[in-house]
Order: sequence, then C-alpha cells, then structure tokens
Amino acid sequence: MTKKKISRREFLAQSALIGAGTVGAMSMGGLLTSCGDDSKNKKTPLESAIAPYYPELGDKAIDGKPLKAGVIGCGSRGGGAAFNFLDSGDGLSIVAMADIFEDRLEDLRKRLKERQGTDIPDNKIYYGFDAYKKVCEDPEIDLVLIATPSVFHAPHTKYAIECGKHVFCEKPAGIDPVGCRTMLAAIKQARDKNLVIMTGTQRHHNRDYNECYRRIREGEIGRITNAVVKWNQGHMGYRDRQPGWTDMEYMLRDFFSWNWLCGDHVIDQLVHNVDVFQWFSHLKPVSVVAMGSQLQRKTGDIYDNFCLDLLYEGNVRVNAQARQIDDCANDVSETIYGTEGYWTSKDMSIRDLNDNIIWKYDYDAQNAKYKQNDPYVLEHMDMVNQIRSGNIVPQAETTVISSLTCAMARESAYTGKELKYDEFMTSDLSLMLPELHLNNIEDFEKKFVAPKAGQAPPPNNKA
Repeated sequence: MTKKKISRREFLAQSALIGAGTVGAMSMGGLLTSCGDDSKNKKTPLESAIAPYYPELGDKAIDGKPLKAGVIGCGSRGGGAAFNFLDSGDGLSIVAMADIFEDRLEDLRKRLKERQGTDIPDNKIYYGFDAYKKVCEDPEIDLVLIATPSVFHAPHTKYAIECGKHVFCEKPAGIDPVGCRTMLAAIKQARDKNLVIMTGTQRHHNRDYNECYRRIREGEIGRITNAVVKWNQGHMGYRDRQPGWTDMEYMLRDFFSWNWLCGDHVIDQLVHNVDVFQWFSHLKPVSVVAMGSQLQRKTGDIYDNFCLDLLYEGNVRVNAQARQIDDCANDVSETIYGTEGYWTSKDMSIRDLNDNIIWKYDYDAQNAKYKQNDPYVLEHMDMVNQIRSGNIVPQAETTVISSLTCAMARESAYTGKELKYDEFMTSDLSLMLPELHLNNIEDFEKKFVAPKAGQAPPPNNKA
C-alpha cells in the first residue's frame, strides 16, 4: 500500500460528507416530544466545516419535467428501486431494462406491466455483462436505477455519469479502494455536469433519523465520545446451486454469499450503521482492528460474523458488530454517546447520563402530518426534487467513506492486521475478477474459500 497522510482539511475537501451545497431545512414542526422546555436547555452546536442537509420532503415529489428511467439489475432490489421511483411522484416512467439473466428481467418486466401498466418494448430490453451500457447510452433516458451486485456499482455509475445520466445507485458505493476511488471520480464528474447521484442509504431519508441528526448536531448529547453500531441477524437468504448452473452463474445468482461480488456482509449490511455514525459525527476514520470467521454459512466464501474496533479522529471509538447466524440475539441499531447524554435508534430517544429520557421522536405526529413515510420512496423523492429543481446537494460522498471504512474492516478481519484509513484508501486492492463470463472456473472450489486471519495469500481471490 502507498502511504499518504490525509489531513482533515483534505478529507473534507476531497470527500465532503454532505457537501457545501444549498442546505434545506426540514419542516418537522410538531414531530417530537420532550420532557422539558427546550428553550431552557440551550446546547452548544457541534462544530463542523460540513453544512448539514435536511431534505424538504412532502408526500410526493414536486411537479416538473417528465423523467424516464432505465433499470440496471432486475433482481429483488432492482425491482424495489423501480417501484419506489414510480411511487415517489408524478410524470415518472421506466422505459428500459438491463440484466445478465433473462428470467430476472422478464419477471420484473411482467410485474411492472401488471402493477403499473408499464410495457417495456423488446428493443429496450438488454442482456449480458455489457447490457448496462445500452441503457446508459439510450438518448431517451434521463436517469438510471442501478441495483447490480455491489462490485459493479462504481463502474456502472461512472459510465452512466459519462453518458450524462442522473443516477440512483444502491449501497455500497464500492467494495474496495479502487471501486471507491472510481465512485469519487464519478461524483466529481457529476458535480461538474450538474447531475444527481443518490445512493441507497435510506436512513438519510427517514424522517426520524433526520430529526435525531439535527438534534445531535445542535449539541443535545454534547461532544460525541463513542458509539456502538450493530447489524446482527439470522442467516441471510441464499441460493443453492441448481443443475445446469455454471460456476459463474451460481455465484451471480447467490451474490450475497461471495466476497468478490458483495464485499462480505460487513459492507453489504453493516455499512448502513457505520454510515449513520459517519453522517451524524462528521468525523474522519483513522484505523481499524477487526476480527471475524465463518462458522455456519451455507454457501459462499464470506464470513458470518465480525467485530470491529473503529478509531475516528479525536480518539472517538466505535464498536461495530455484524452477524448472520440463526438462533442468536438479533440487533440492528446505532447508539451514539456524548459528554452530556446519548442517542439510540432502538426507540429514537435521547437520554441523559443517568438514562432518563429527555426527548423521544413522535411517530403519531409524523403519521398525522404525512402519508408517505417509506424512506425507500423518500430517497427517490429527494432525487426527483433535485433533478427537477436543479438544486443539487451532494450526498454520495458519505456513502463512499462509509463503504471504504467497512471494506477496510473486512480486510483487517481477513488478514488479522490493523489497517490505517489513509493508507487503505490509496491502495490498489480490487476484488473485480480479471475476466467476466458465464462459464465454469478452473479450480473453483480451491480459489473461492473463506480466508483465515494471519494466513497468506490475501483474500481478494482472482479467477
């Protein structure tokens, strides 16, 4: 790895977490409860060079130019993104689709016709590893919805931006340093072209998370000192190999189980929780020591448990956990501690140091004011609002930083080494295979195995 010291100023300039663009003010009046008079408990806001952004979101996107989208990746998340986009406002349509596999594309094509009356013509249907290029190059399309396996997120986004398209891309932003730098290059190019890149970190569009973010930035828990974030659940859905599938088809259809495709679940899922801390704290990652193993995984070469000791600037530590093992304690949450109290997503409350609730989010008030509260729809609403208004607020950088932090943690667990963020972000590690095809792979079962900490070779398997 090439060593390069990144200063806080460079960190904020190169990858501004939320951006210095126009800042909206969320109209959240009445959506909170408090055990005291806020006017009597003024706090000192947390200092930051980063301007907070609170999206103004109603029940549907603002009216404006009709927008035509193409879907790249037609699996379950691609289908979800397509319907979320269509549900976010008026004058929105899906006009093209791309996937490696015909059956997945045709399934979504059928559901779009049945539920939305959307009939995608045959000349707008594309298959194969390069099918995404056909969608991006289509002059009729305004934006693309990318929900491919994670390793493809960055290159597909970059190509779409080069073609002049707005982008919604699922998280993570990349699964290795090369991919994350590719995404950062796309973000810079999008900014130069006045294009939107929205990433699938939907907590940024939860009304409750936004109000909690505002309160933490206003100093309600004091200076942030540490945090605990978790994504612990049972074994995630996997696919058994079927007769006739080649090695590559098997991995692609079961991509959540293979490191080179998903980057392991420490980045595929825990990135959400790490991203919340990154978003709320505005702090720069420094280093990580992580551990993990594969105990009960049914398919694939990734781990099923991780524990991370993440160090951020100011000697702020984050304990992060990720587990996919059945019949264990489940917990998907974030808790951030400060000098004057703490916040937890478990019940969206702020408590003092004696564990007394001093504020709690009011969902009844939210539901009385808004009909649309699905964050998966709201993130598309924000994207459409920005496209139609031209008031574009960069948000994707925080996803890149959180993704790179989790990729660094994966490599730390795989190798057993402490890794430094500044060094890792400039390394040449890439999990992309040198050749993409749908054939069998020589010595497949030997090349794709779960790594063991402290043992060579490095875990970025190549076929």
